[in-house]
Amino acid sequence: MKLFNFFFFITIVVLLSVSNLKAEDKVAYLDIDFILTNTIAGKSLLNNLKKEEQLKIEKFKENEESFRNEENKILAKKNLISKEEVNKEMKSLQVNFQKYKKNKNKEIEDLKKKRNGNVVNFLNLINPIIEKYMSDNSIYMIIDKKNVFIAHKNYDITNKLIELIDNQIKTIDIK
Repeated sequence: MKLFNFFFFITIVVLLSVSNLKAEDKVAYLDIDFILTNTIAGKSLLNNLKKEEQLKIEKFKENEESFRNEENKILAKKNLISKEEVNKEMKSLQVNFQKYKKNKNKEIEDLKKKRNGNVVNFLNLINPIIEKYMSDNSIYMIIDKKNVFIAHKNYDITNKLIELIDNQIKTIDIK
């Protein structure tokens, strides 16, 4: 009797573990960077951020040119004024330049934070679309393409998601 119970228990365990192995879970992958750069909303977001960054860069170049011109003016006056006066003006220029560099670094850091915040906002907007696609197509897991070593192209859902996102989100506001 004990032997029968033992074989019965082993048979049940084996059958239960085999049934779990036969379950098929659907997995897909996507290229999130490609989605960001190729959806209508993603393109407009990146273009707007790039324009803002270009304006800041132009402003930085103008300010740096202004500092160079000021330094050249001081150096041109070098023979006309006393050495102490030249040193005083150069120190003043250096102090102003150091303040400018701190301000420039702060603005660059603010631009990075703004870019990252807006990209995160975009990802939060597309997450419900991706989740709905997952549930509609019985997908168990979606992995970013960067983390996939090798997979069949049939599991790439990037282009399908781009179509869905373009149909649902046309523009995105920069914050």
